Amino acid sequence: MHSRPLFSFLILVSAFRLSAQVPAKATEEIVVTASALPEAVATTPAAVTVITRAEIDERAARDVADVLREVPGVHISRTGSAGRATSLFTRGSNSTHTLVLWNGLEITNPYFAGYDWGRFSTVGVEQVEVVRGPYSALYGSDAMAGVVNVLTTSRRSGLRAQGEAGSRGLRNGSVSGTYAGSSANVSGSFEQRDDGGFAANDDFSQTSASVAVRWNATPTLTAGLSARHTSYDLGIPRNLNAAGTAVIPSLQRRQDGTERQLSIPIEQKLGRFSYELTLAESRRDDTFDDPEDPFGLVLTSTESTTRRARLTTRTETPFGTIVGGGEYEHAEVDDVTNFGPNFTGGERKERSLFVEDRLSIAQFELSAGVRWDDYETFGSELSPRIAAAYLAGSHKIRAAFGEAFRAPAVGELYFPFGGNPSLGAERSRSYEVGWDHASGFSATLFHGDYEDLIVFDSATFVFENIGAATAQGLELAVQRTLARNLRASLTYTFTDTEEASSGEQLLRRPRHSGSLFVGYRAGIVDTNLVVQHTGARADVLAVAPFSRTTAESHTVFDANVQAHLGRFTPYLRIENLTDVEYEEVLGYVSPGRRAVIGVRFGM
Repeated sequence: MHSRPLFSFLILVSAFRLSAQVPAKATEEIVVTASALPEAVATTPAAVTVITRAEIDERAARDVADVLREVPGVHISRTGSAGRATSLFTRGSNSTHTLVLWNGLEITNPYFAGYDWGRFSTVGVEQVEVVRGPYSALYGSDAMAGVVNVLTTSRRSGLRAQGEAGSRGLRNGSVSGTYAGSSANVSGSFEQRDDGGFAANDDFSQTSASVAVRWNATPTLTAGLSARHTSYDLGIPRNLNAAGTAVIPSLQRRQDGTERQLSIPIEQKLGRFSYELTLAESRRDDTFDDPEDPFGLVLTSTESTTRRARLTTRTETPFGTIVGGGEYEHAEVDDVTNFGPNFTGGERKERSLFVEDRLSIAQFELSAGVRWDDYETFGSELSPRIAAAYLAGSHKIRAAFGEAFRAPAVGELYFPFGGNPSLGAERSRSYEVGWDHASGFSATLFHGDYEDLIVFDSATFVFENIGAATAQGLELAVQRTLARNLRASLTYTFTDTEEASSGEQLLRRPRHSGSLFVGYRAGIVDTNLVVQHTGARADVLAVAPFSRTTAESHTVFDANVQAHLGRFTPYLRIENLTDVEYEEVLGYVSPGRRAVIGVRFGM
């Protein structure tokens, strides 16, 4: 029964290979996330996917989460319409096991870990790098199953502007630009979005801006500044009644907040040796209120701030490029309700040392590293990782092993009644083996063991390190140009997860998922179609008794038509083309069909 999706995928892959003419991407892609230094995707011994600005434009995608859905091994779950809480699961792991970076700066939330992808716009984004596998050896906590790095710096001067309007009150306008000179690079972006939503109190508005400056003070010394700001306001249209037996409209339930990042990098090259010192701060403020909650007025405000200093050195040696350095992090969280503070000044401090060797010998590529992290709350962790690749013509065979961890979040440590200051780290041990072909085909087998997972213990009513799970599966992807004006990409992921104590499948992680993109160019007109399939998966009922159940599979079609008229590109996009009714998370209805018209200007 479970072999049918895989069999269908292999049939399509065979058709792709027989009819393909040239690879879909003609230029060499460079990735910086897998080894903290620039390297070609074709030679890196890592499972990596690079999403370019051109691919974002082909899909006319508004949010980064929309393009991450097509990455093999990655699953996205959103609680309703645009702007709502959105989780990312990598290779069947928890949503707290993928580290999120913005231009190399960690922006994962220290309050209860993880990152909410609901409001990360594609405006100003030049490239998104997704590396799968354990990366605590390089990045420390949270990188248990992968890393997503969103990059916004362009190497070319240019100006872009975009405006669009759609049904149900969608209005969106943005502008971004870059000046790339011989001694300085300056880029910036601004966006304003308003969305009426699909129900009463389902509206969403967002303002985001970013700026990045890099200045070559001398031929060997570079200084910079990067800043990002996002503010949002949204309604939450549904809530449970007092008995928990039904989902009812909630016309006054609101959430708003801001997210801010600031980074100051300084880089210097001294012959074969170079270093980069980065001072950074990431801050997030969120407010939630509902004066008509069944249990009375609810008002909470959470402020979290993470400050970080990171020193990275690189040295060219006969034994490869040695990357080494250290990091210091201080995270602090205040959480206050209308009944008083849950806690104030809850903090977590960490220091680390790391080293990695990136070596190329003939047809072999090797990456080996280890990192030591020490936390005041629970002690230290040692995280090794080794990855190797063998290049034979158009083939690349790779394998990797790593151990990783996640430090207890501040909320898990200090939240009233349930918090546990004695918590230790979550840990994982993962293996993978893969094959990549220059034609655009990739296949990876992976296996991960997770232990000491932090779960709420129903016996003690506090968080405890008592969880354990396994996740294993297969990632397949192919991207090709099928004919002169026809290009396509296809992904399929099989994920088998198991919770150790019960033997049951982990929640909201489908066994079968995949995507298909087809783009056709006829003269000045581009027609693009994206098909997303999510298989059946375990979930819990949204109402009492909140028991386990199975969420049905669904397939969503998005299409757009774009006309390239010089510097102007008008387009029409239809989201959820077939108006399928589905819920990515049970109890939260996903958006129906919507038509959007827009125009993009570039020079």
